[in-house]
Amino acid sequence: MNKTALFISVVFCWGYFSCKQKPSKNVYENNLGIPPAVLAQLDSIHYTQIQWIDSVKTIGNVFYGDTVLLNFMFKNTGETPLFIAEVKPSCGCTVANYPKHGIMPGEIGILQAKYTSEGFPGNFRKSITVKSNTTNGVYHSLQFLGILSKDSLPHQNKTYLK
Repeated sequence: MNKTALFISVVFCWGYFSCKQKPSKNVYENNLGIPPAVLAQLDSIHYTQIQWIDSVKTIGNVFYGDTVLLNFMFKNTGETPLFIAEVKPSCGCTVANYPKHGIMPGEIGILQAKYTSEGFPGNFRKSITVKSNTTNGVYHSLQFLGILSKDSLPHQNKTYLK
């Protein structure tokens, strides 16, 4: 009789403590065709925290026609998955690529911007607005600035990672 009671106690404890583990699966995955980032935006009770490692970049001199790739790094410092729902560059000369999957707590993600230099020579400042499921602001502003060189009228057409 004692062995049976011990066995039942062990099974009960195993079942109880196994339910307390955090799920490693994305809780916003679904079969309805709804992007997980959309569902995460609606679940404001489970918003997380984002820490931008570098939200402003100075890229220096750029020649007309050149392309600059910029990596903006961020970390999920909260306790639930972080989703970037939307990214809007301030002009058509910049496009952004960002993770479409959830960034788990403690993980680092990268948003990559691709800037193709155009326009008038001189100083420039571009921005990117990021929408995420975060308690420290739903909207975040990333910026990069530089100088479009005056002596850059011929197209250089080079790509730089900064």
